[in-house]
Amino acid sequence: MSIKLDWEIEAEQTHLKSGGEDPETRRRRRQARRRLLLLVLGVVALFGAVVGFLYLRLEQVEYEIEELLRNTVDAEIAALRLGDWQAFALAQRSASGDWLQQQEQIFQEYQRLKQEHTVELTGRILDAAVDRQRARVAVEEIIDGVPYTRVWFYWRYDDGWRHVPPDYTFWGEVQRYDGRQVEVRYRSVDAPFASALGPKLDEWLTTGCAAVGCPSIPAVMVEIIPDAGLTLSWSEANPWLLQLPSPYLERARSDQPFDLEQQFAVAGLLAERLVNQATNNLQPVYPADVYHLRSAVVNWLVGRFVQMNTNSFLVASLAQNYGDAAIGRLLQGMQPDSSIEILNAVTGVASLEQANLDWRDYLTWRLATENELIQRRDEANFVALYDTRDERVRELAYQRFAATPLNLQKVVVSAPVEQSADGLPQIRAVVQVGEDAASREEILFRLVDGVWKRAS
Repeated sequence: MSIKLDWEIEAEQTHLKSGGEDPETRRRRRQARRRLLLLVLGVVALFGAVVGFLYLRLEQVEYEIEELLRNTVDAEIAALRLGDWQAFALAQRSASGDWLQQQEQIFQEYQRLKQEHTVELTGRILDAAVDRQRARVAVEEIIDGVPYTRVWFYWRYDDGWRHVPPDYTFWGEVQRYDGRQVEVRYRSVDAPFASALGPKLDEWLTTGCAAVGCPSIPAVMVEIIPDAGLTLSWSEANPWLLQLPSPYLERARSDQPFDLEQQFAVAGLLAERLVNQATNNLQPVYPADVYHLRSAVVNWLVGRFVQMNTNSFLVASLAQNYGDAAIGRLLQGMQPDSSIEILNAVTGVASLEQANLDWRDYLTWRLATENELIQRRDEANFVALYDTRDERVRELAYQRFAATPLNLQKVVVSAPVEQSADGLPQIRAVVQVGEDAASREEILFRLVDGVWKRAS
C-alpha cells in the first residue's frame, strides 16, 4: 500500500474543485446566447416586415396601375357608346398619325354597327395583362345577342394609359396542345381558340381517315400566329404544318372561338389533304367525271366534319348505301380520266341505274359544265355530254353550242331513275333555272355506254 503525503492530497482536492464550471460564468454565457438569438429573430422579423410591406405596397401599386387601365378602357368604351369622337380620340396615341386615322375609321364602323344591329358595348374586361409600361386587354361586346372578344393594347405614358397599335410580341406565353394526332402551338391569348381547335381536328382526322382509307399519316401540326398578313394555309416548308392567323386579330366570338366560318375553311384544307393522300395526289383531267367526283368527296368530307349538308348527294348516298369504305374504294380506283362508270366497280352493280344513288349534284355539275365548255369553245367535249346516237339530240347539241349561253344557274332538284318506253334506263331531271324557285324545266338523261348523257 502506497502512502500519500499531505501535499499530494491537497493537490488532488484542488484539482477536483477546479474541474467544475463556475455558475456565474455559465449564466452569463446563456444570457449571451439568448441575446444573440433575440437579435437574430429581431433582424429576421424586421426583414420580413420590410419584405411584407414592399410586397403589399407593390400589390397596391399594381392594383392602382391596373385600376387606372380599367378606368381608361371604361372611358374609351363610354365614348364609343355615346358616339363622342373627341373623347375616344383622347384615349389614342402613337408616334404615327396613321393610327389615329385607323381608329377614326373603327369609331365610324362602331357607329354604323349600332345603327344596323343591336350592340351592347358592355366594357367588361375578360382578361388583362400588364407588363411594366405595356398592357393587353380583352374586352367583351355583344352584337345581336352573340358575345365577342376584342383585344386592345395600351401603353402607360406620364399622363396615363393610352390605346396604342397592336404589339404582337406581347401575345402571351407559348403553350401547346398535344392530342392523339394533332399538336397545336399557340400563345396564351389564343388559348380558347386552341382548346376548341385541337380536339376538333383530332376528331376530324379519325373520321376522315376511316372514311377515305388513307394510309398512316404523320401527326398534323398547327401553329396559331398573331400575324395580320397570314392566310390560312399549309406551310410550304412542311406539308403537314397548318398555319392559322389568330382570330383575335379581329373581333372573335367568345362563345364559339372556333366558329363555323373557320371550321369550313380548316375542314376544306384538311379534306383536300386527306383526299390527296388517298389518291396519291391524283390530278383529274377536265371535264372527265372524276373531276367532279374528287371534288364531291372533298365536299362530302367537309360536311361530315362540320356536321352540315354540303349538297354532295351522290357521295352521301354512296356512303349511306354501301358504307364509308366505299368512298375509300372510289378514291383508290380513280384515274385522271375516269368516267362515272367507275361507280360500277365500287358498288358491285352491273349497271348504274341499279346502284340506288342520288344523282342531283352530278347532273347539276354536268349542266354547269355545258356552259363552261361553250365559253371555252370546246366543241368535242361539249358534244360528248349528249346522247349523239339520236340525230335530233345531236342537232340540238350543235345548236346550243353555236348560241350564246344564258348565264342562269341550273340546279337539279329531283332526279328519279326510270325506264324509257323501250326499256332503257333514263333520268327525268327536274331543274330549277335561276333564283326563281318557280322557274323549272325538265331535262332528260339516258344511260349510254355506262354514262349518263343529256337526251333533250
